Amino acid sequence: MGRIKKCAAGFLLAAGILFAGCGRKQPAQVEITVIHGWGSTEDDHVAMRNIYSAFEEKNPDVKLRLISMPTSSEMIRKVEDMITVGEIPDVIFLGGEGRDSIYRFMVENGLALDLMPYIQKDEEFRNSISPVNLDYWTTDSGHLYTMSDVLLLSGGYWYNEDIFQQAEVTEIPRTFGEFEAACRKIESWAEREKNGVESLQIPAEGYLYFVDYIMATEEGSCKEAIEQNQILIEERQMQETLKKLQNIYAYSAVKAQAYSYRDEISMFNEGKLAMYINGIWAASAIEDDIHVSYALLPAGRGTSMSCESACLGYIIGNSREEAREEASIRFLKYMMSSQVQERILKETGQMPANPNISLIECQDEMPRFYQAAETVLSADRKIEVPENLWENSSKDVFINNILDVLGGKMNGQTFIYMLK
Repeated sequence: MGRIKKCAAGFLLAAGILFAGCGRKQPAQVEITVIHGWGSTEDDHVAMRNIYSAFEEKNPDVKLRLISMPTSSEMIRKVEDMITVGEIPDVIFLGGEGRDSIYRFMVENGLALDLMPYIQKDEEFRNSISPVNLDYWTTDSGHLYTMSDVLLLSGGYWYNEDIFQQAEVTEIPRTFGEFEAACRKIESWAEREKNGVESLQIPAEGYLYFVDYIMATEEGSCKEAIEQNQILIEERQMQETLKKLQNIYAYSAVKAQAYSYRDEISMFNEGKLAMYINGIWAASAIEDDIHVSYALLPAGRGTSMSCESACLGYIIGNSREEAREEASIRFLKYMMSSQVQERILKETGQMPANPNISLIECQDEMPRFYQAAETVLSADRKIEVPENLWENSSKDVFINNILDVLGGKMNGQTFIYMLK
């Protein structure tokens, strides 16, 4: 009898503890909207969505409302629609696009949260941010409204080592004259062998890099502007630049206006293209059985030049709701953390922005990426990528018309007038 009473008493005590626990107030869950352009089925897009989703596992008090758009341009349009109806996303990943539209509008109208106060009071957070990001995006008044989780390392091209060897291109071109000579060798070899290999097949946006490099190496006001992270359209120099582009275009007569970097990488992977103009992030898109290396575009004998940039990244919406803003900052810290930055490197093939991530550790696992990154980082001179140099309106005019200009369908004078 005594034993039954003890069991009953124990049961009642346990039940009381259980119900008391259930009665405790659980922390309120805050929902934040994250909109991004990683919405396609490509491997790096899937990996980034998985990285985003993993934030909830480490932060169960935060619910992510992920809006995944397949491209950056579609994402920009979606954000513009949301802002128009007064719905400001908590986190926007711009991916280098929207500087003259989304970014400028949000900053000028107080819709973007200033990140600098959060950085100044959190040393770990501050140390996870690339100095390149801080140098370029900190305003004259000391505010910071965007942060990128990756760096863009570019200004060069991937080349097929076997094609170079068979065409007897024995040295990496260091001047534009040497670059054209290499193209001639490849073209002559391809004609002899009748193998259909092309030297170059550059989409419209690829010519932006050539323009920037030409202007950055020619003395004058255009070079000075690039040193100030701007593009100056000066008529005489642009005319000379177009002549040099014509020489390159002679080896890259793209047949279709809709030709894109996807077509370019497809040709490269088929062994039909000697050089593929792109950044180091393209390493993972190149087939494993092709022998490739990364080289920089010519910048003049005795010097080397590359692009090391932080483009527009994340903007935190100024919701004026403390819980949402705090959760959004936590999301940004998560993306910049060493653990996540290593995932971005290994799962997406992008260059981490966190300066504490060592590339040495990926040398054996990702040899192509490592070689390309070291090539870019060791250049004598650095300039910004076209996304940071060109105004969106001028860049759009260039991309939409440059192939017509080089193909003789548009007058160069008209083109320059449109750019200005």
